[in-house]
Amino acid sequence: MWYLQTDVLLRLFIACGAMILISGLSRLIFKKDFGPKVLVFASIAVIAYVSWQLAIAIVCYTLITFIFARILKPLKKTRRFFFVLFSILCTVPFFYGRMTEFFPQLPVIITFVGIAYHMLKAVDVMYFVYYTDMDIPFLTYVNYMLFFPTFTAGPIFRYRDFQKVYNKPVPLTTDRFITCVKRFIKGMFKKMVVLYFVSTFFNFLVASEKHWYVSLAIVVFSYLFLFFDLSGYSDMAIAVGSVMGYTVPENFRKPWAAASFTQFWRNWHITLSDWVREHIFVVLNGKKLGKLASAGMGFLVMYVMEMWHGFTWVYVIGGIYNGLCLGLENLLGLTKAEKRKMKKPVYIARCIIVNMLFAFNTLMFTVTPAQFFEILKGFIRI
Repeated sequence: MWYLQTDVLLRLFIACGAMILISGLSRLIFKKDFGPKVLVFASIAVIAYVSWQLAIAIVCYTLITFIFARILKPLKKTRRFFFVLFSILCTVPFFYGRMTEFFPQLPVIITFVGIAYHMLKAVDVMYFVYYTDMDIPFLTYVNYMLFFPTFTAGPIFRYRDFQKVYNKPVPLTTDRFITCVKRFIKGMFKKMVVLYFVSTFFNFLVASEKHWYVSLAIVVFSYLFLFFDLSGYSDMAIAVGSVMGYTVPENFRKPWAAASFTQFWRNWHITLSDWVREHIFVVLNGKKLGKLASAGMGFLVMYVMEMWHGFTWVYVIGGIYNGLCLGLENLLGLTKAEKRKMKKPVYIARCIIVNMLFAFNTLMFTVTPAQFFEILKGFIRI
């Protein structure tokens, strides 16, 4: 992860410090905040240091998608057509990049690191313009797309949330700074210390002879590996964003305490779940659906979320698996699971079942297909 490279980290701190200093001085001397202008150059500088080709690619993508938003804004009769067209065009680099996974002979010409997240942000802006009919200021949009704390990974910053804090960043107080430093250290500790021990033991288990207890331990540690990896990065992104005055949304909120898959996906990779639900589920679900239709919609949402990670058979199977779990839950009417209305043993049992079923899915991210089937075979060995 480029975030953890010492030299990049140093430039990240310098960029944050420069933005905070200039923003504070400009407010004090000129009674005007020059922070947003500084943020543009700071973001480009950090990205260009990692890769100048990446910086050029994302700047071009940002400019093109901004033009889409500006064209869409004044339209009336053809508004819906161009909304759909521009939303699809925003996804072209993403889908092209995914197609290279199936067809390696295709030249890699219109894809880049972080495109999966930038595609979601660009499409979100198309929705924002279409449904609110509000203007998108150029500088605000560029800062939104290039915001480096969430550049290559989550949390996914929604435009409506970004513009609120962008127009009025939270002042950096001593207490806020200390909280941010603690959060950043917590994230680094997860990524560099906890994850090291978890991955070391996980690799040891994967290489061991498989029995039911070994396979079970692999599933648990696969879950822990993914959690500490993703939540650690989110902690650092939230901390860096907070130092700059931006309230970056939370991405993980005690997923192990979820007693249903519906609750689980509101606590695991929260911003991705919310994005898919609001941009696909809510749009298609124009009226209240019955159990069967809700189950089908739940399956579709899970399938889209899984395929967002990659166009390989592993993710196809993962999408079907997660879709079936959520779909069956809808059919059986088990989506609501309030702790205070359940007996404690029942609540704990449901939490374990939900999290263990999801933990099996994490194996698709942490082991090879051959290792996956070996782990499954281990469950039938005493």
